[in-house]
Amino acid sequence: MGETSWAFLLVGSFAAVGAAMAAGTLTALLRYRRTGTFPGSDEPAELPRGKLVGLWVRVAVGVVLTIIGIVAIQRAGIF
Repeated sequence: MGETSWAFLLVGSFAAVGAAMAAGTLTALLRYRRTGTFPGSDEPAELPRGKLVGLWVRVAVGVVLTIIGIVAIQRAGIF
């Protein structure tokens, strides 16, 4: 494997983890808004405001990681 392959694996993984974190948390939040339940729970539950804010922060961090990963891939000329 060349240096470019390792760089793509590292930066690509960075972007993929960020995208998965953002998409998964956003999907759970949308389900909570629609049904009042989170994945893995059958009964509705009221979440404290702090936990909801933390989940939205997780979505934002995931989006930022994804953007950083994509920009790094573009600048390196890998993709």
